[in-house]
Amino acid sequence: MNGQAGRATGPITMTVNPGEAHEDWCPACKAYTRLTGRVALLTPEGVSTVGTWSWCEICDDPTDQERHRGRPRS
Repeated sequence: MNGQAGRATGPITMTVNPGEAHEDWCPACKAYTRLTGRVALLTPEGVSTVGTWSWCEICDDPTDQERHRGRPRS
């Protein structure tokens, strides 16, 4: 016995769903420029909320020449 009794031995099917986005306040920009949503994990056992995601159209724009706008330099 390997101590794994009752665990599935085959592949596990999971789907990550970013959920619906909604507008949110960006504390760095001081404006409603951020999108946020919940991350849901769908498995054969059910659905779990595993976290949130966010993206700011100003702070996180990779084409913006002022890369450190609103964010501390690291």
